[in-house]
Amino acid sequence: MDPRLRLTLPIEEIDPAALEQIEAALKLPCLKLLAIMPDVHSGYDLPIGGVALLDDHVWPGAVGYDIGCGMCHVKTGMKRSELPDLQELFQSLSNAVPVGFHGLKTPATDVKPFVSASRFAALTDSVMCHAVKQLGTLGSGNHFIEIGVNKEDIVGVTVHSGSRRSGWLVGDFYMRLTKGPVPLSSKLGKAYLKDMKWCLQFALDNRLKMLQACLAALGLPPALQEDIINETHNHAIITSKGVLHRKGATPAQKGQLGIIPANMRDGVWITRGLGNEEFLCSASHGAGRKLSRTAAKELISSSDVKEQMKGIVYPSLNGGALLDEAPDAYKKIDEVIARQDGILVDVIDHFAPVLVMKG
Repeated sequence: MDPRLRLTLPIEEIDPAALEQIEAALKLPCLKLLAIMPDVHSGYDLPIGGVALLDDHVWPGAVGYDIGCGMCHVKTGMKRSELPDLQELFQSLSNAVPVGFHGLKTPATDVKPFVSASRFAALTDSVMCHAVKQLGTLGSGNHFIEIGVNKEDIVGVTVHSGSRRSGWLVGDFYMRLTKGPVPLSSKLGKAYLKDMKWCLQFALDNRLKMLQACLAALGLPPALQEDIINETHNHAIITSKGVLHRKGATPAQKGQLGIIPANMRDGVWITRGLGNEEFLCSASHGAGRKLSRTAAKELISSSDVKEQMKGIVYPSLNGGALLDEAPDAYKKIDEVIARQDGILVDVIDHFAPVLVMKG
């Protein structure tokens, strides 16, 4: 096995498409180290659950389309018994946070200006056009808002979302131009880093806006910044050892708090990083998909999901919606957690869902 490769699971358990992407990454002369998390599955240029350290190169494809996607979590202090009626809460959240392809009825006025470092005016205009319509919106796919409770019956709120269409446009623009890693010193490398930085901030602003809306719906005051756990799992960071790329991987520096969700039935795990340098101070960003979205829709029935989701308020399954996000579409979270607990992170809390919103 290549000495630059670090695996948290047996290589035979990695799906062939993801393995091909791993092998392609190992052929890059600028690759210093590649760590594979236990939720690995195929993505675009780099598999989801991949962490790549490059020497003086930045790789837009190793960050992907949803630049800055991540999670925010706050432990509210509210007891489960103090929660409002869950159906009414679901409706309140639905009114406050647009989901799926829905955007804001009135454009946001507090979006930080974006001017692409590429000097491509059409990219600047398109990014801003979408940003003002999508700040504080959830999106679709595996993005979610979850109200859960821990063993002490304390309520926690988790928001998973990213930079929405704006980040997709930036990612797509640079991935088309680069077709692989480019030197940090190049015009494209410098421009990508600057535009990526804007997307990271927009993604955080987007999550925070939704998180505060959730707290308002619960009748709680806004959370203070220091009480909010935030982690970004799609990014590139310049470090003293090289350029660190995480593609669907949670940062796990020593002492750093993180969030690992399972699926819409099994909740989220709160973790504390152990700073494992061998695995690039990273952990999984979820359970990882077991079935493709197409396969999930073909193999999983609405009745299966309804049975598994008893006791949890969640969106309607009308027309087969959400079957691709069913619990059975994901790997077993217990196995994924076991492969990193005490090695990459320590698990410090778990919140089981009582309400889930998805697009």
